Amino acid sequence: MRVLRSAVVALISVYCIAQACAASSAQYVEWAGITNAGVASSASSQYLLSASVGDAVLPLRANSANYRLRGGFWGAVVGLRQGCVLDVDGDQTVNALTDGVIILRALLGLSGDSLIAGAVGAGAARTTAARIEPFVHLAALDLDGDGNAAAASDGVMLLRAMFGMRGANVTSGAATNSVAWSSVRDYLNSECGVTWLP
Repeated sequence: MRVLRSAVVALISVYCIAQACAASSAQYVEWAGITNAGVASSASSQYLLSASVGDAVLPLRANSANYRLRGGFWGAVVGLRQGCVLDVDGDQTVNALTDGVIILRALLGLSGDSLIAGAVGAGAARTTAARIEPFVHLAALDLDGDGNAAAASDGVMLLRAMFGMRGANVTSGAATNSVAWSSVRDYLNSECGVTWLP
């Protein structure tokens, strides 16, 4: 009986995913978004979503106590670039002393333990370099649009913005092509999921 029930549940789940409907029970809730972005809004104390079709290619805040983002195939799709993720440790906060330091270190070429040492937030969902590195998309951090993500320019501007600086205080002496703060701000707001004004 248990085997038959499991088979029926599996068939219903396959049907629902194919039809973009939502499956739910007392143990889990799986929304149709899993077929669209590879990450569903899944949440319960019983169910852990490991998305196989997703990736950190979209600027999604894909983390919680109840599900994790797993790498998928999107990076192989021609023309699709990885998205800008600023909350790289997954603690739901964009913090200069954690996320900013990790991103700056990555821009400097560091990896592994030297990337995250002393820079992971207290409530982070991702606490190891192996889990954080897939969320650091250097190509998406080219804030001045010169075709190169560099620590001395893009990294400095990002860190300044994370510390609350705005306007010329962010771009002065850092932007390689005299990009205005308004352009940097608009990029961060539209691509990186922040709302930094003015």
